[in-house]
Amino acid sequence: MLKLTSPLRSLALVAVLMVVASGCDKDAAQPWHYWLAPVMVLSALGLVFIGMPLGYYLKVWRLKHRGR
Repeated sequence: MLKLTSPLRSLALVAVLMVVASGCDKDAAQPWHYWLAPVMVLSALGLVFIGMPLGYYLKVWRLKHRGR
């Protein structure tokens, strides 16, 4: 299994979202700023609410409470 680092996971997620978003519209292609803003907001929210707590748990919490 290929292990992706966090930046590569983010890029892969953005690529998947772009592919899905581009196939959902039957009209002509939209300018880039219509789909880029939601992708950036979702990736920032994912980093803040998933990535940072997970990193804290793995690097601090788990090691601090290992012996209890």
